[in-house]
Parts: sequence; C-alpha cells; structure tokens
Amino acid sequence: MFIALIVAAGTGERMNSIIPKQFLPVLGKPVLAYTIDAFEKSPLIDEIIVVINENHEKQFQEQILNHIQTKKVLHYVFGGGTRQDSVYAGLELIFNRPDDYVLIHDGVRPLVSEEILMRSVEGVMKYGAVCCAIPSVDTLKISKNNNYIDSTLDRSVVWRAQTPQSFKISIIWEAIQKAKVDGFYATDDSAMVERIGIPVYLVLGSEENYKITTPQDFIRAEDNLRWLKSCPA
Repeated sequence: MFIALIVAAGTGERMNSIIPKQFLPVLGKPVLAYTIDAFEKSPLIDEIIVVINENHEKQFQEQILNHIQTKKVLHYVFGGGTRQDSVYAGLELIFNRPDDYVLIHDGVRPLVSEEILMRSVEGVMKYGAVCCAIPSVDTLKISKNNNYIDSTLDRSVVWRAQTPQSFKISIIWEAIQKAKVDGFYATDDSAMVERIGIPVYLVLGSEENYKITTPQDFIRAEDNLRWLKSCPA
C-alpha cells in the first residue's frame, strides 16, 4: 500500500499572518485542502495521514474535514515541535507495516502533480528511498561567515530537494529512530536515510511544486491555481 503522510503542523510565521499558512484560502479554498485533494484524487494513493498542530484541530475539522470529500482512509494526528517530530508522529501510526510505502509531503505544496506522484511511486518500489527534486539553475555559493564566499558549488551536480520524499516504511522508520536516539535533526527526510548509509534516488520534481513560504509564494499560488481552474478538464 502507498500512504501519503502530509505534514501540516507549522505556524507559518514567515507569512506574517495570524492564520497558519496551510489554512489560508486560495481562491476560496484552504491551501491544505488543495494538497489533500491531490492525494485523494490520485489512484496511486491508498491512505492519507495529515499531521497537524494540536492548537489547530478545530480549524482543521471546520475548514478541511467538513469541506473535502474523501473515499480514502484519512487519519490526523498531532505533530511536535519540529517538522521531524511531526513526521515521527505520523510514522507512529504505520511503523508496524514495514513493507508498505510512505510518501512524505509538505502540506503547503498544493501543486504537486500526478506525474510527480507516479515517478515517486515507481521510484520507491524500485529503490526503496527516493527524493523528489529539481536540478539547480542557479549558481550556489558557500559562505561560512561575514558574507565572504568560501567556495562555489558545481551547479551540474546540485539538486533542489522538494517533496514528496518516499520510502519503504521500514527504511524511514529505522532512520528516524536512529536520528531520535542521536539527537540529530535534519531539514528533510532524505538526510536521515542518507545518514544510515542507504542511498536515496532522485526523481524529477517540478518548478510548480514549490513550498508556500512567503506572501509572494501565496500570490504565485493564486495565479497558478487560477490558471489550472481555467484549463479544460
């Protein structure tokens, strides 16, 4: 089985809004609802878990659960103080299903496409651990202090990680357990798997599969979703 684990426990401080960004409406519909819909509509996904902030339960029930139609099993659990803690909370529901697969996705990436889900599912079945990413089109500099450049990365080998990041459940559970014991906190899920020596395969993402982080991203999402709504079915 393929399980979507949608992480939506953030507070959205960078949006400068009292409303968490996953609940902000885009064309009259919360961002998180678009994200859940993408997995609900996909024939590749069997089950959905949403990780939310405990303080947002009422908002989630009223703004999301009461306004989406799902035929799939949908659970929600409360997250922790960091994204990694929230992923752990979601995995606790399914760690006893080691041979199933989980696609871990940011709740504020509402424009994930069916093509990306297909590449992720096919990749994780073959490799056991895959990360959705796009090749960098920018030249990246390393600066460790005082804004002086220490080095320049070879752009031809640099990829920008996105989500979903997909794993056989036994692999990501081992990795996150090890990280917890060691007090290691990663900025994404693949880093924990890399750390235990398991290679993570890259599957192609999309420039449209961006994470809504700033007010400018929100405006961009409105434009993208407006365009999608205008396209023939």
